[in-house]
Amino acid sequence: MGKLIDTINLVMKHLLNVIMTVLTISVFAQVIFRFVLKSSLAWTEELAIYCLVWLTFLGAAYAMSLRAHIGVTFFTDLFPLRIRQGFFILATVASIAFYFIMIIQGYDLMNQGMKQLSPVLAIPMGYIYAVIPVSGFFLTVNLIAVFVKEFKTGGHSA
Repeated sequence: MGKLIDTINLVMKHLLNVIMTVLTISVFAQVIFRFVLKSSLAWTEELAIYCLVWLTFLGAAYAMSLRAHIGVTFFTDLFPLRIRQGFFILATVASIAFYFIMIIQGYDLMNQGMKQLSPVLAIPMGYIYAVIPVSGFFLTVNLIAVFVKEFKTGGHSA
């Protein structure tokens, strides 16, 4: 199961690189057209916004696999190991509950958005909103993988 999750995260990493490249090219093209050619492109701003949304949500899921999310441990470090483990379990359960809400409500939003077209690119907004349930799923998978790894190693995984 670990190999599958690693492969998914590798694919996600490359997808994030592609999205970042599209975002950079889009913004660069807008700057060139607006300030050098004195004519702006309408679609570049919208594309950049949608790329940034996808980059943010999928980036959060990828960061979960790397354990790169910020955590404030000052308060929990004051307690003994057993209580810290309890906090970790509680935080994991609360996070998974939130991610399930993201998946369910994001799926509903995605379906509703299929009837609405984006203003300039004229693509269904459901494709943009699809990142919510997709990232919720990957956040859940990566959090469970991190949780299992933490407990297998006694909380000392790097």
